[in-house]
Amino acid sequence: MPSLQNIVDSTLLNQDVIAKQPDIGALRVSGPDAKKFLQGQITCDINALSADSGLYGAICNIKGRIITNFYIVQSNEDILMLMAKDLVEKTVLHLKKYAVFFKTELTNAQDDLTVYAKLTPKSSGAAPFATTRDNDTITLTLSNTPLNVEWLITRSAVEEANSELAALSLLIARPVITLEQSETTLPQWLNMQSTGGISFTKGCYTGQEIVARMQYKGKSKKQLALITWQGSSETTNELVDEQGKSVGQLFATSQINNTHYAQVILNIEPSDAKQLFLGNEEVTLLPLPYSLDSKK
Repeated sequence: MPSLQNIVDSTLLNQDVIAKQPDIGALRVSGPDAKKFLQGQITCDINALSADSGLYGAICNIKGRIITNFYIVQSNEDILMLMAKDLVEKTVLHLKKYAVFFKTELTNAQDDLTVYAKLTPKSSGAAPFATTRDNDTITLTLSNTPLNVEWLITRSAVEEANSELAALSLLIARPVITLEQSETTLPQWLNMQSTGGISFTKGCYTGQEIVARMQYKGKSKKQLALITWQGSSETTNELVDEQGKSVGQLFATSQINNTHYAQVILNIEPSDAKQLFLGNEEVTLLPLPYSLDSKK
């Protein structure tokens, strides 16, 4: 199994990457009840949010399926939720049903802010979700292994560099879902219980009962995994084993030259996977950059 660190080192060659994230939008939550309101809607604990520490989390429907997932940062007195741009309006409409009972305001802020990804081969030393502010730019650390990935949230233009290598950010295995994927996935299928995306001690939120039941009864083997292959991008979305049995689905893909990387949702334990195929392409399972802790 190839090492993620070797992949990063051999691809980046000590180069930094800065790339605009045109598919990421922002939802601004403001008002005196903003935190109180969000605490009853999101999987993470909003009380842990501060000027120095962001969050990763999700909003679920009553069946525990993710409507959207996001990163959160504090912006002065407001809260910014960074998510797929095509999910901002759906999220606003969903939250408005509950926001009427609170002194809070929801604003689509995607025209006010731009998000850039910054990838560096060496860790800055910042922990995941650490935030800093410099003038009009908020920097959020998404991950520090196998490479350092930060989001620069800014009103200013940032000069891009080596943007074609930004596809490596998929290897941090902390996905943000799209509108097409909305309400199809449980948080645990994206390993959010192991990446700081779910608090099991914060109390109730919409979908909490289903998410907790999945966690402690463990009825589903579905989990996020990473794969790579060389060759054609013309493959199916279905991952099969050597006997042709379906064992998972593609979730997100990226490509650098002839090398493809993908996040997949496996239906089996990775240790049970011997040979895996997408169409005619044999794929290689990659290690995750974190351990899966089922009781985190």
